[in-house]
Amino acid sequence: MTLAAVISLPVWQAQGQDPAQQQGSTTENPFAALDHLADEATPNFGASDQAAGRDQDFLRLSPKSETQDVPKALTENLPYSSCDKLPVVESAAFKAASPDAYARRMFYVYAQMRRVLDTGDCTCKGKTAPFAAVEAIEAELQSTEGVDWNRHAAGRDYISRARKLRADVEAMCGGTF
Repeated sequence: MTLAAVISLPVWQAQGQDPAQQQGSTTENPFAALDHLADEATPNFGASDQAAGRDQDFLRLSPKSETQDVPKALTENLPYSSCDKLPVVESAAFKAASPDAYARRMFYVYAQMRRVLDTGDCTCKGKTAPFAAVEAIEAELQSTEGVDWNRHAAGRDYISRARKLRADVEAMCGGTF
């Protein structure tokens, strides 16, 4: 109770009230004098729409891609998570914890992004890339770097490319991949 009186004292003095006059009400609700503060409107310290826009730009988490000149898709955007997956993508070999499987997964994500941008199709048909694209990437790497090409480095490279394309895909589709 003493703490409540000490906290409330500046408020009572600011309102021009004597704390002794309020003694009876503090036993019922020691914070009665503070209740009006919660109901007050938040002051506007001169924040403009432009400043609010800059704040929103700063708070955006997803990086924008370099090219935002992608046309809007003419198809409905269906999330890939709701699509039927290719049998090879559902296989244990594709999901395995091996360097080859890792690289194939990264190549497939890149192939998906590339396919959506190339076809302009944001439906499941557009987001499900044929696995031949993954095999083509593997064949190209094998022909340029030999059979011992670095699976982890190539996978990191292709997932980095896919992330850059994803912003364009989501801008074109008008929603998440």
